[in-house]
Amino acid sequence: MNPRTAQPSSRRSFLKGLGIAAGAGVSMAALPQAAFSERAAAQGEARSLVCIFLYGGADSFNLYVPRDHNVAGQDHATYTATRGSFAVPAGDLLGIHDGAFGLNPGLPGLAAIAASNRLAVVQNVGPLIRPTTRADFLGSVTMPQALFAHDAQQKLWQTGRPQVSLDTGWGGAIAAASTGGIVAPSFSLGGSIPWLASERVGYSRLSSTVSIERMLGYDSSLRDWIDSSESLQAAMEAGLAGATASLNPFDRAASGSISRAVTVTEELQDVTQNTDVGMDVNPRTLGGRLETIAKLIATREQLGMSRQVFFVGLGGWDTHGDQAGRFPALMDEFDSGVTAFQTAIDNLGVADSVITFTASDFGRTLTSNGDGTDHAWGGNAFVWGGAVKSGRYGTFPSLAVENNPDDTTDERGNFAGRLIPTTSIGQYGATLGRWMGLGEGQLDQAFPELANFATRDLGFLA
Repeated sequence: MNPRTAQPSSRRSFLKGLGIAAGAGVSMAALPQAAFSERAAAQGEARSLVCIFLYGGADSFNLYVPRDHNVAGQDHATYTATRGSFAVPAGDLLGIHDGAFGLNPGLPGLAAIAASNRLAVVQNVGPLIRPTTRADFLGSVTMPQALFAHDAQQKLWQTGRPQVSLDTGWGGAIAAASTGGIVAPSFSLGGSIPWLASERVGYSRLSSTVSIERMLGYDSSLRDWIDSSESLQAAMEAGLAGATASLNPFDRAASGSISRAVTVTEELQDVTQNTDVGMDVNPRTLGGRLETIAKLIATREQLGMSRQVFFVGLGGWDTHGDQAGRFPALMDEFDSGVTAFQTAIDNLGVADSVITFTASDFGRTLTSNGDGTDHAWGGNAFVWGGAVKSGRYGTFPSLAVENNPDDTTDERGNFAGRLIPTTSIGQYGATLGRWMGLGEGQLDQAFPELANFATRDLGFLA
């Protein structure tokens, strides 16, 4: 068949035939143009950034709790009075930093990272257009769109913008500034997501439970027992050559995408199947997904990447009901995965050049609905790695029920338990983006609302 003269029906058959041969672990539609960026080459030491997104809205005010903090409205007694039966006793908390705050006892691995002076807590962070007070919220000041809604707030977190109509993310902005090698330096272990979306480069979608295999016809190991393997490669090459020469832009685009898929699956199969990072984890868990990331970090020089950006999700944090029963299992999967991953990164000797951080839809209400908690706004986030300046950053809010200046209040002016963020996603993301090599102009482009905040860098990275 000649793609130049093919009728629409035969063209669809041609493209369908090519698509069937794709490697199961890589999404061809997301694969980027192969190019080596001069900017990436000039950035020197390789750096990797890993986002762990806690889907559903994690109750982060029960992950990070006042312990010996004696500021009025922020002490453990106030926390206990507000949280009621969900409150974690002070004696059970794992003290971190100066002991003023502690981690939930279900996070011993994260506490160990804190003990090694490599954990920062960014307090009460969330989507903001500008610094916002309770009076602003109750008045006519414009707020970020669709507050308290899962899909919208996930998008606002990942795009770093207050409008739900935008589709590109600040992880994609970092990747676009440092594309290098055959494979783009951005990977999702959580499907299609806005955070890595960019108008300039794509990202690879991988799975920890599906092996990346060379496209059929390109795997030499098959040729001993599939007679047609070599001829299939030849047929594929001929079809791609014809599509590349086609006058139809759709044919040329498809040819380019499939050709890149051939190369990418070859590169990534070698990396993911022949690299051992010493993680004994279930591939279906967060730890399994982080193991795939660790393998890509271990081979980043081999892949020609001076910068890497990764996304992985852990769902189940929408604890409207049975929070007491569900929360321990969520923390266990998170903490065990993080512990195994950080141990692997330490053993690889690259801890100073790998930063991992958390994000979530939103925090949850400080008050209980009887069996769980509901959607809120601000929440706490964790950042760890060798380049982290250990400590707490941002402003911790009041937890008091009475006269709380940080609470949104409900329609009648009563305590809602939804805290207005005191730190913006833009400030949080810009601090991470600057460490990854973005200049001030690039940060302003990625986070236009950053100009509304006096503090552009929260200071938690060296």
